[in-house]
Amino acid sequence: MWPFKRKSIVDAETAKWHADNFAWLVATFGGFAVLVDTVLVLPQPGFFPIDDEKGYARAVRIFEQVKHYCGMDEWPFHVSPAQESPAYDVSTLPRTAARAKPTQGTFPVADDAVRATYELLLDNPELLIASFAHECARRLLMSAPSVPPCADDEHDFLVHLAAVYLGFGVFMANSVWDIARSHFDANTGRSGYLPEQDVIFATALFIAAKELDPQTAYECLKPHLAKMLKRALRDLTVDTHFIGQIRASGPAEEAGGEQP
Repeated sequence: MWPFKRKSIVDAETAKWHADNFAWLVATFGGFAVLVDTVLVLPQPGFFPIDDEKGYARAVRIFEQVKHYCGMDEWPFHVSPAQESPAYDVSTLPRTAARAKPTQGTFPVADDAVRATYELLLDNPELLIASFAHECARRLLMSAPSVPPCADDEHDFLVHLAAVYLGFGVFMANSVWDIARSHFDANTGRSGYLPEQDVIFATALFIAAKELDPQTAYECLKPHLAKMLKRALRDLTVDTHFIGQIRASGPAEEAGGEQP
């Protein structure tokens, strides 16, 4: 049980799920030394510089920067212009989601390249970046040489966690509701995305394991999410087991997965 008198932002079972799967990500893709070099990417000036690009060219520029932060510069991705994005059958979406424009396309693989499609997100760069980070995380997991500890039906949640592992926790947390709304599965009643408190807890694992100053993250998060992050980080200073688990995750024997 969690050793806290007040309620944590996630329960003990959920916290263990995050720590176990986060540790697996660390061990599978290079060990803790790789995590040490991973940047906490923030919606601040300097992280995504652009020149005069507009439209599709701007989307490509941003996606290339997302790839760079993910350590995937040479991986074969292709960003599809909006007109090449797949058609969406809004009749399969719940009424609240059908009113919203789809925020991401599919993630097909062809000729060893992955198409990361986008819709009309250039007016919402934070959501666009979160969407691109999610696609990079999905591609990363496709290369994993070992089976993750999560259940098969939790794979979509693992993709979201992997985006946090890649340094995009702040973007993912701020965009949870917009992304989840566009990926709602009317058949299961689930979006396949982690809720806010889970993304914040995973981001706290990232920050605490790397011993980062969380102040800039607080400043970039929505106010209620910043409060959650402070609580999660306080909890992790009381119970350090999870952080120790992540830091002890050396590279697996075949770490790194598929190469581009």
